[in-house]
Parts: sequence; structure tokens; C-alpha cells
Amino acid sequence: MPSTLPFRLPDYQGGSLCNLAASLAAELGGPDTGLPPLAAPWLAGIGRHRHVALILIDGMGSAQLEQLGPDSVLRRHQVAAVDAVFPPTTSASITSLMTGLAPAAHGLTGWHVLARRGLPKESIVTPLPLSTRSPRAGALMPVALAQILLTAPPLFDCLARPARVLQPHYIAGSPYSLHHAGQAERLAWQDTADAFGQLAAGFCAAAPAFHYLYLPQLDSLMHRLGTSAPAVKTLFDELDRSFAALFEAADAHDAALLVTADHGFVDTPRERLISLDEDHPSLYAMLRAPLSGERRAAFCHVKPGMKAAFLAQAQLALGHACHVVDSQLLLQHGAFGPGAHPELVLRAGDAALLAKDDWSLRDTLPDEKPHHLPGQHGGISDAERLSPLILRLPRKN
Repeated sequence: MPSTLPFRLPDYQGGSLCNLAASLAAELGGPDTGLPPLAAPWLAGIGRHRHVALILIDGMGSAQLEQLGPDSVLRRHQVAAVDAVFPPTTSASITSLMTGLAPAAHGLTGWHVLARRGLPKESIVTPLPLSTRSPRAGALMPVALAQILLTAPPLFDCLARPARVLQPHYIAGSPYSLHHAGQAERLAWQDTADAFGQLAAGFCAAAPAFHYLYLPQLDSLMHRLGTSAPAVKTLFDELDRSFAALFEAADAHDAALLVTADHGFVDTPRERLISLDEDHPSLYAMLRAPLSGERRAAFCHVKPGMKAAFLAQAQLALGHACHVVDSQLLLQHGAFGPGAHPELVLRAGDAALLAKDDWSLRDTLPDEKPHHLPGQHGGISDAERLSPLILRLPRKN
């Protein structure tokens, strides 16, 4: 087994989404997040503007921005690229952005996490929809799960100016959204035009405010179709036009526009998908729980006394497709960032399978239908971990 990690760690000391949150908090009179601001002073002085808007385009990593819109308005306003957190996935990255804490502190380490504290028994749960994957029997309702899993305090409602949180109507009232909005004003949008329209309308307020707009459509489409489908390009162009159309309102009302993403994407062909339970049953039999984490960064929870055997057998069976890493290395090297969530060791598992190239992994429980995702994220490639930092300051007439 390697003694070092096979990937570059996120720069939690000045070059990650956590540090972006710290910079916003410092500029807008918020609390000390415990992490330093961005090392480069891209946001210096942004708090002097009456309005500051943070637009999060889910899945639009730097690689996607370059691929989909090399001459786009968004691309022309990119000033840098920053690291997402590890793993680079929505539940980990957006929670870091909305709390200012790294995954090691907020504890959401992937689409699926293994949790025990406060639950009837050790369970695989999904933090965003707040459901239980395994075991199904006796699973708690979303509100109860939220009280157990969502322990990091929200950041946006602690700024020295009012905050507005704009999210799609189908998640605006979810327990996850309610928790992380805190006491901020919450608005639900119906489509892209409505989202940008409500954002622009908020700039008319005379009092300074902070605005957060979450746009998940690109992520959803790339999961279903991959990164190069014509529909993906069409949607990107719509978002780019909407961003450009926002400039007039931003200039008129002294609004600074900041755009970033929670992660990027890679294409994952069906023929490079490994079903661990079907393709390697003897290896899967060593696990005490289903896989957690991501399909591109799977955390394996091994039965007592079988860790060494699992690591060795996994290297032989999967070494061509994955880096097989002792999870202790992830913890020792601070892959999840600063912090000490009480269940971090449990959630990191005993071994991590970090996909190489365009490979992906899954397991399928008896009550689940196998499905393939043409586009995915959560892995260690630059295409997945680098997010653009896009900044457009208002122009004075």
C-alpha cells in the first residue's frame, strides 16, 4: 500500500471553497470561520459594494467552463480556479460554502455517509435528500435525520447585512435548505429566468444585502447525459446569457457578482463501471456495510479483522481502475480539511477506492435498480476538483 496520497490535497489554507467562504465572512462582517481567507486578494474590498451576490452553478468546474464556453461571458470574467473540498461533491462542497467549515468539521463526506450517533443503528444515509439507504427498516424521517446529521451552524445569516437565499422551488423548503439558510430570507424560483429575475429585483433594495443563488440544472443534466451532450451546451449558453443580462441591474445598484461551482465533472462510460457486489463478490463480502461516499471516491467499511486482507485483495482486483488507499492516510494527511467531527473516522471508512481516469464504482442493494450515470464527480482528477472563481464588479456610470 502507498504511504502517501495519490492526489494533491485541496489547499485549505488559502485556495479552496472554504477560504472563499472565509473571505466573504471577513468582507461582509461575518464571524471568524477558523480558516484563513483566500491567499490571493480577489475579494478584497468587495464589502464596499451595496450588494454582493454569490451564484453557485452546480457542476460547472473550470474544465467544464473551458469546454462549454471558452469565449463565454462567464469565462472572460474568470479570475482564478480554486479547489473544491475532498471529496469534490455537492453535499461536501456546498455545506462548506454555506458554513465556512471543511468536511472534517461539518461531517458530510459524500452523497452517502455512514452514521451512528443518534440513530437506532449504524446506517448509510444521504445528507441532501435526507433518506436512509441501509437499513430501510426503522429509518427516520427527513426532519429527524436533519437534526442528527446537520450540526454545522449556517454562515450566511451571520453576516453584518441581510442575506437572501434563492433556491429551486423543489428544494427550497427541504430540511437541508432550511438548516443552512438559517434566519436568512428564503426565496424559491421556478426556472432560470425567474431565478435571475428575483436576484436582480433584490438589488433594488436600498439597504446593503448579500444574495446567494443556487443553480443545479447543469449538474443534473451532465449526470444524465455526460458533459458533451448538445443539451448541456444549450443550457450553459442560457446561463451565460442570464449572467450577462444581470450586468445592467448590477451596475445600476452597485452589486458585485461572484460565481463559482461546487465541483467539476468527468464522463464515465458504462463499460468502465465496476459493480463491486456483482463483479467482485468475495471482496464485497468483506464489507460490513454498503459503500459510502461517491462512485468516484468510495469509502469501504470492512468487517473486523479483515482490513489488511481487503486492501491486498482490492489492489489485485481493482488496481487497474482505482487507487486503493488506507483511509487512515486520508485522515493523517488532512484530506477532509481542518476539523474533528465526532464521526469523521467512521465516515472515512477503512479503505478508499479512488477512481482512476474515467472509471466508476457502485454497489446495488436488493431493493435498488442498477443504474449508470454517464457523467460523475467526486474523484481526484483536476476536472472534478477545480472550480472557477468568476468576479464581475459593478461599473460606475
